[in-house]
Amino acid sequence: MAPELSVLVPCFNEEGNLPELVERTERVFDRRGIAGEIVLVDDGSQDGTGAEVDALAATHPRVVGIHHATNRGMAAAWKSALDRSRGRYVLTLDADLQYQPEAMAQLYREMCFSKADLVQGWRSPLERNKRDIRYVLSRGLDYLLKFVFDMQTHDVKSGFIIYKREVFEEILAHAAGYFYFQTFVTVAAKAKGFSMRQIETLFDERRAGRSFIGRVPVGLVAKTFVDIGRALVEFRFREPKDQSLALVVAERAVPSPSRDEAWRRRYYRVYRTLMPVHHWGISRNAARYLDELRRTQWLPREELEELQMKRLRRLLHHAQAHVGYYRELFQRAGITPESIRTLDDLRRIPVLTKQALRENLYFDLLSDNHDKRKIQKIVTSGSTGEPLALFADRFQLDMRWANTWRNVEWTGYRFPDRQVRLWHSTIGLKPRQALKEHLDALLSRRKFFSVFALDDQALRRYVGYVRRRQPALLDGYAEAFNVIATLLKSQPVDGLGAGAIISSAQTLPPETRELVERQFGCRVFDKYGAREFSGIAHECEAHCGYHVNAESYIVEVVRDGRPATDGEIGEVLVTDLNNRCVPLLRYQLGDLAVATSRRCPCGRGLPLLERVIGRVQGVVLGTNGRYVPATFFAHFFKEYEYAVLRYQVVQEARTRVDFRIVRKSRFTSVTEAEIRRALAEVLGADMAIHFEFVDTLPLGRTGKAQTVISTIPLLFFSAAAAEVWEEEERRAQVR
Repeated sequence: MAPELSVLVPCFNEEGNLPELVERTERVFDRRGIAGEIVLVDDGSQDGTGAEVDALAATHPRVVGIHHATNRGMAAAWKSALDRSRGRYVLTLDADLQYQPEAMAQLYREMCFSKADLVQGWRSPLERNKRDIRYVLSRGLDYLLKFVFDMQTHDVKSGFIIYKREVFEEILAHAAGYFYFQTFVTVAAKAKGFSMRQIETLFDERRAGRSFIGRVPVGLVAKTFVDIGRALVEFRFREPKDQSLALVVAERAVPSPSRDEAWRRRYYRVYRTLMPVHHWGISRNAARYLDELRRTQWLPREELEELQMKRLRRLLHHAQAHVGYYRELFQRAGITPESIRTLDDLRRIPVLTKQALRENLYFDLLSDNHDKRKIQKIVTSGSTGEPLALFADRFQLDMRWANTWRNVEWTGYRFPDRQVRLWHSTIGLKPRQALKEHLDALLSRRKFFSVFALDDQALRRYVGYVRRRQPALLDGYAEAFNVIATLLKSQPVDGLGAGAIISSAQTLPPETRELVERQFGCRVFDKYGAREFSGIAHECEAHCGYHVNAESYIVEVVRDGRPATDGEIGEVLVTDLNNRCVPLLRYQLGDLAVATSRRCPCGRGLPLLERVIGRVQGVVLGTNGRYVPATFFAHFFKEYEYAVLRYQVVQEARTRVDFRIVRKSRFTSVTEAEIRRALAEVLGADMAIHFEFVDTLPLGRTGKAQTVISTIPLLFFSAAAAEVWEEEERRAQVR
């Protein structure tokens, strides 16, 4: 049976203490009914500790022995012990028996009762009579740590702690570079938002062995002050960095990004240094995450799935401990974080709908352990006209930035080449945020063109700028590029010379993509994203599908409640592995995609979506029961290109569909009658089809324009609906 609790014991010249430590610890296991193990690490001892560790491991089945050839320090010993341990919880215990093994039962009981991330045993003053130099230094350091790091706890530096396993892994990942990281464990825990409880425990004098701390530890004191300076920078002056990506990169050799020219590297270093000046909502860690993502993308898919599971387990434990909505949801569903052992097990968690997010955001979905001053409110435009709000923490915002820039680099773009965005620029931003947005655009050589009023004059200004400046990247909404490409088709402009185009917000039909690429003379890279997550998936240079940003998101394509097979259409569910202030588990985004298990020839291990179809809200439901996708209307109206300039389909009632049409000169009453007859065959003879002829179809508030909008409720996407959908797509393509 796998142990519930692993006791990790670094040992340096502790030969005389180990037999008693093992005997007393095993007695606690037996009396309390704890399935436990003891992991002893001989950390380069110079006495008989190594032999004693081997003897105890040979005679006690619950003892595991590990040896370091040289003394590597407490943190390294913990790391070795953690790698060999198997417990759901881990407890760090010194081998000198000053912390009493019997007290681990108290810590374990409090952990099980409170569900905290870690429980620390603080040293009671009871029967502590010795007041030597080491005691004075210890108390002085404790007071200093409390002051410097604003710690309102009894004993900051006590290392007698029980942790959830994944919590200790994350804390220990920060140990590199410290002389005595054991001093800063609770400092790191607080900075990372972990919940902590404390239990008063007895502390005894050392009876055997010798402390590594000398009588006048000048060197130790000096190194400790160096550590304090480092911890100040890492845990007070900066946002604490998530180490999960760095650990994966460190554990396996993966290709490093190609070397840019010297001037690019120098410019990028300056840009990174000034990031807090020209960016709002993200930290300097964002650039470090980008460096790591450039390497993790080349990991084999199996290793990426291991990374996803590791991050998912951490998220599930956090959600259960700190988010009331999920605590109750897990209880009703009869699941625990430990029961989700594989990515397939994720299906046991009920789907989170947008309506549930709206109803529970401020009450049950907002975690109880986040600094509310460091989270950012995000509001979506709402596909059916009803805005949706949520919050994102600093790490999620950092990863949004890093994923976006990695995806941009797949187009061949290299910072800081010139780029142009057809966007809404600073809509919804506060003045200070807007100022930073403009400053960042200046430093990154990004030119904004407003997407709100794409009239003839604005279009000509845009095309003229692209022709003069020859930007390496054009970025904007698909509908905007469609409008410009249509203009260029009728009024060609030579020598545009753009490097690449990133299209987002709507799905580009193949014929529209071909038109855009032909008119601009470059490849289109489609981006699939949502306001809740930013970039979810993106095309690479191979154009064989959409690579999911798998380090950040688990994307499921579900059909009738089961995973869609290769080539099947299903609804997209997204689990955000980054955002812990409002965890989104199996979030029903309302989009449709085609699943695939293929591997991309580019060599990246990131999983693929074969095709992104669009929003469920882009489905018209006929009176005959047919689900008619937006792609059908794209194919349908291309037959009437001579008469219809632009169109929009709106269904607000079950038995009526409105068509808003910008006519060309050859649109006649005969054309209208022909379109009505053809649409009635598809939507049902009793469907009320209403035409509204308009001069323009302006883009929406955020610059998006949907060709099909449905506000009527649709059931969760089912296999039956998918079959109708696929049949309509086949019919449309035949047309």
